[in-house]
This record gives sequence, C-alpha cells and structure tokens, in this order.
Amino acid sequence: VEYREGIYVGYRYYDKARKPVRYPFGHGLSYTIFSYSDLRIQPDRVTVRVTNTGPLPGAEVVQLYIAPPQDGLFRPEKELKGFARLELAPGESREAAFELNRRSFALWAEGWKVPGGLYQIQVGASSRDIRLQGEIQVEGETVAAPAWQKGSWYETPVGLPSRTDWEQLMGHLVPIQPEAKKGKFTMDNTCMEMKDSSWIMRMQYKVTEFIIGRGFHGKKDRSDPAYRMMLVAATDCPMRTIILNSGGILSDALGEGLLEMANGHFIQGIRKMCRREKHRNTNSDRK
Repeated sequence: VEYREGIYVGYRYYDKARKPVRYPFGHGLSYTIFSYSDLRIQPDRVTVRVTNTGPLPGAEVVQLYIAPPQDGLFRPEKELKGFARLELAPGESREAAFELNRRSFALWAEGWKVPGGLYQIQVGASSRDIRLQGEIQVEGETVAAPAWQKGSWYETPVGLPSRTDWEQLMGHLVPIQPEAKKGKFTMDNTCMEMKDSSWIMRMQYKVTEFIIGRGFHGKKDRSDPAYRMMLVAATDCPMRTIILNSGGILSDALGEGLLEMANGHFIQGIRKMCRREKHRNTNSDRK
C-alpha cells in the first residue's frame, strides 16, 4: 500500500482540502449543552472555562488546536495539541488547562524547527466546532518552503497525489512493487491477491466468508458494512498475519503448505504440511 498522502490524514486533509464532512474529528453527542468562555493564552499555557448550561449532567471533551501561519509551508491548517474531558453537573463550571512548549509549534524540516510568526490558538468541541480563538506571537526561525512543493498536490490537495509528487516529497524514487503472480507468491501476499489464480485460495476465501457469516445471523450479507469490513480484514492481509491472528488454528506448516499450493505446487504443499506437522508433534511428545 502506498501512503502518498503524507501528513494529510483525517481532519488534517479534510480541512486543508476544504472538504465537508458529516461527523468532524472530535465530534460527539450529548444530552446537555456546554458553553465556553474566558479563553486565556500565555506563552506556555492555555486555559478556558467550560459551563454546563443544559438541564442534565454530562461530559465534554475540550480540544485545543493550533493553526500555524501557512507561509507556503507543507503543514496542516491546524493540528490537535491537547484535549481534556470535563464532567459537569447542570450549571457547573470548570477550567480546562493545556500546557504549551516549543514542540507545540514545531514542524519537521531536516529536524524539528519552529517557524516564527503569528499562531492561532483555537479551542472547541470538534475540529469544525471552534468556540473560542486568539493569537500568540511565537519567536522562531525562518523556514523556507521546499522547492518541490510549489504547484504540487501537497500545496492544494485536490484529487489524488501523483507518484511524481510523492517521490519529490520523499526525496527519492520509490520502487514499484511487482504485481503478485502465481509461482512467485510469498507470505507477504494476501488471499485477495492470490484467489483469482489459485483454486486453493478461492476455497480459503469461501471458508472465510462462511466463518464470518456465522457471526452475522449465519449468512453472507455484503450489504452490511460491518460484514464487509470483517471480510476484508481477514482476506486482504498477508498470509503471515493470518497465521499470527489465528490463535494457533492455522500453523506455520499449514500456511506454508497452502502457499505452495497457491503457487501451483500441490504435492510439495502436502509434503510440507505433513513434514512440518510431524516435526511439531514429535517435539511436543518430547516435551
């Protein structure tokens, strides 16, 4: 899997790309209402007062975000820097406090550096529900935008990042992973990759469908997102991971034998399974 998005993951991408979302990062529901007041910003500390103005007791997760000066630099519009959970009775107020240090404002540019400038301190109930904000001037150094960034996907994320943009971000060429082919499958390949050219992997896929379906009223229900998630998690991970996650049901020998069969070597696969299982049983008897 190629993670070309870099630091633009989750809310950091949606905010930068100006994408609307149904449930923002940090979003939560409550039976009561909270108000924010008295935001105080100091060089090393931020405090805010939160009051339960509703009729019922409840808990609020207060979130601190820092929005740096963009200056063309490769960084999110804002980043979560702290959170505090407050349990409040109706009418009760409490103060949420957050500590700041140099790393609160730093970015990675051949080492941690703090660009000087005017930063926005934002406090809210989610990444899109900022209740209060203020400014703080931070003394730092001048950090130049990387030469590769101008005009790239990472400057204004629209669509998908190209391989060229990604390699410029990484600073080197990224090898293209060879396509999975029968005869060259390894323990790093997945059942999903192998099933189209291997009947044994198609059988394993069907068995997995059946086993997962037993937990969903005994049937395969592809209209159920939870079912699809479980199926993909079980069939689109490497063979070595399937063995590790089987809790001993699938042994190394059985996995290696199945892999041989998937590569078209049925007899060798049977021999490998029998030989390894016999060796394991012998060692168990000795113990």
